[in-house]
Amino acid sequence: MPSNPRIQRFQTPVISSELLTDLLAPASDGVIEPLAQARLQALVDAVPVALMEFRMQDGRLLLLAANAAARRMPGLGAVRNPGADASEVFDLLADTPLLDQLQGVVRVGAPLECRKVVREAGRLLLAWDLSARRVTSDCIVVTVRDATEAEALRGALAAAERSLEDVRRELREQTEVFNTMESLARTGHWRRIEDPGETVLLWSPGLCDIAGFERQEWLDPMRAISGIVPEDRELFNQKLREQGSDGDVEYRWRRPDGEVRWMRSRVQHTLPRDGVRVIMGVVQDVTEEHRAAEQLREQLLFIQRIASRIPGFIYEYRLHSDGGTSVQYISDAVREFMGVEPHEVTADHGVLMHRVLPEDLPQVQRSAIMSVRKLVPWQCEYRVRMADGSVRWHMTNAIPHREPDGSVVSHGFTMDITDRKRAEQEIERLAFYDALTGLPNRRLLLDRLQRSIAACQRSRNLGALLFIDLDNFKDLNDTLGHDMGDRLLSQVAARLVGSVREADTVARFGGDEFVVMLDTLAPELHNAASQAETVAEKLLASLNQPFDLDGAQHYSTPSIGITLFGDERLTVDELLKRADLAMYQAKAAGRNTQRFFDPDMQAAVNARSNLEADLRQGLARGELLVHYQPVVDHQARLLGAEALVRWRHPQRGMISPGEFIPLAEQTGLILPLGQYVLQTACEQLQRWGEQPETAHLSISVNVSARQFRQAGFVAEVLQTLKNHHAEPTRLKLELTESLLLGDIEDTIARMVQLKREGVGFALDDFGTGYSSLSYLKRLPLDQIKIDQSFVRDVLTDPNDAAIVRTILALAKSLDLEVVAEGVETTGQLSFLRLHGCEGFQGYLFGRPVPMDVFVHEHQELLQAPRGRRP
Repeated sequence: MPSNPRIQRFQTPVISSELLTDLLAPASDGVIEPLAQARLQALVDAVPVALMEFRMQDGRLLLLAANAAARRMPGLGAVRNPGADASEVFDLLADTPLLDQLQGVVRVGAPLECRKVVREAGRLLLAWDLSARRVTSDCIVVTVRDATEAEALRGALAAAERSLEDVRRELREQTEVFNTMESLARTGHWRRIEDPGETVLLWSPGLCDIAGFERQEWLDPMRAISGIVPEDRELFNQKLREQGSDGDVEYRWRRPDGEVRWMRSRVQHTLPRDGVRVIMGVVQDVTEEHRAAEQLREQLLFIQRIASRIPGFIYEYRLHSDGGTSVQYISDAVREFMGVEPHEVTADHGVLMHRVLPEDLPQVQRSAIMSVRKLVPWQCEYRVRMADGSVRWHMTNAIPHREPDGSVVSHGFTMDITDRKRAEQEIERLAFYDALTGLPNRRLLLDRLQRSIAACQRSRNLGALLFIDLDNFKDLNDTLGHDMGDRLLSQVAARLVGSVREADTVARFGGDEFVVMLDTLAPELHNAASQAETVAEKLLASLNQPFDLDGAQHYSTPSIGITLFGDERLTVDELLKRADLAMYQAKAAGRNTQRFFDPDMQAAVNARSNLEADLRQGLARGELLVHYQPVVDHQARLLGAEALVRWRHPQRGMISPGEFIPLAEQTGLILPLGQYVLQTACEQLQRWGEQPETAHLSISVNVSARQFRQAGFVAEVLQTLKNHHAEPTRLKLELTESLLLGDIEDTIARMVQLKREGVGFALDDFGTGYSSLSYLKRLPLDQIKIDQSFVRDVLTDPNDAAIVRTILALAKSLDLEVVAEGVETTGQLSFLRLHGCEGFQGYLFGRPVPMDVFVHEHQELLQAPRGRRP
């Protein structure tokens, strides 16, 4: 511990040698002289340092004496009590090793120098400098000096040093942060200090980094500007010379490695003080900013180039937080698309709205405001009037977003969609309108009819549907050509439209069929029917007027079917079916008239539909049967039989062929039905062929014109014969005269192919249809059959008798066999025999019956030799 000067002064001898000798040398009786004692006491009390003498006695240090300074010193305990223990004197230091140290001085003799400091709750209680010396073998002198002031100064000094260190550390940290911030910001600073005798230039580490120099605080002024490219140096120097100018200057800096960077510097001049002038500057590396700006310029140029070439214009619209609006940018294309200059729009964007048609403007404004308020994308189509008066369609798309300042910015794009609108209208016209007449087509009619039905249900009014078909239109197409037919259809459409209200619908349903839909008729059924009838009569009158077709007059008449709707829930298809049925009823009534829908006719149609369904199921379930009716010669010998189909319905019983055969013809079921009959007949021929007494018998099978014209009919017949090993010469196909109305050459060719294989042919119901003698002689027929309608009244009607005689004479001249159908009486038989008929078929010889009944009824004929008569 460093020595204290005050302690050193106290340790200087203040007692003379004589007094010390008298004090220390024991007298003979052990008593100090009173004079010496008084002198010594006066000297010790005069010392400003606390002096105390202790003696070691029985292991304890006991106080012998203490001077006045000791008695006055705060903190010393029982110092006024001689004989007090040292622990009582130094009671404030009882928890310290001081007592052990003092005892060590007595035992060892080594002097003690120390400072004892006691604090409580951070507060200084005492600070003593203690010194102990052994003066005899068992006594020590202890000096105590108050060091509170010194200790306080030392503590203050230590605190100041710590504060200074904290400040230095904080300064270092702030410097590091500042340098780091400069480095991150690519920024640095410099100071130029000028006085009359010296100029100093100081650079920050960040500035050294961006300049590419090694870090150094002092820099040569010439080197400091060495990196500025020559083209920018004059601009920099000028800025540096301008006192009071604190603006920015940008220049290029070439680093030592050759890289050129953009720098931005701001210079500040301070007022001279004491002859010293300071110039300070901040430098930032803005190379990336320049690159970004360059890229932005390129992108802006790119956008401007695109904007000038795209079919539309782009814009930026802002709704300010105070409610004001502005267009901050709009591309040059607005000049072409709206006929206004871009600067006019940015000055007052209302000029755009002036171009919008008044009828479209409210919708545009309403939807735009809604988009900005709800921040949802905006799309709107509207019309604008151009400067030349033309009207164009525009479509605007915009996306709004809210800015931090509360304003809403919309970036939008407007394009011209006039061509698209025209294309949509054309597509709609092609999809929903007839290309020839311009009328609504079937699809649009169905949509409008559906809507009208719903409207009638709500309003309780009735509507009417008029189905119009032109009579004999096919004849016009066949004679004058389809182009004339198209002209007629166009004129008919125009007359129909001119004969009804604007709210009514006139549609072309297809071909020569038109449909007129009348809306909002009277709610009463009879009144609505009267109104519909009036319109129908008006249409009839209009269409009965002559039409001008290429300079020639042509007359055309319509058949009109009418049905009302709205009084009951009906589907669109059901309504059209009713109107169609009524139209056919008008045709059946002689054409060129109108008819209302008849529920009885609907019942007949439903019955026919049900019968068709039952017929299909009957074919699948085997309900169709083949019955056989005998055919005999003039001697009543059995020649064969005609296979006739019969239908045993599970609920209705036997159904007449006249009821289901025409239905089978119309629906195409005649094909599987005919094949079934042919197959059954061939099976029977095969069975008859196995018995000598029946091998000569033949079977006639009726073949419809539709079945005969099937592409594979010939092959089908031959394959069926082959499959059942039936003799082809015993099969006779009965054809009707309707075959002569088709392709006669194809008919003859098919008959020749089958004839070549031995199959025979008969012309059924001769005389009732279209018979051409020129065709008749070319057909490879074997037989003709006289229809029963002539045979029935042959005895009572001279005309029928004459027809029968003529047919028999014609057959004889053509060398054809003849079979008379429907022979029911012996009188008829006698007449026919008399005039040379040799084949007969009818109830007189047997009814059509199943084969087992046929065999039973004609057992005698089947077993009799061919030459014998029964």
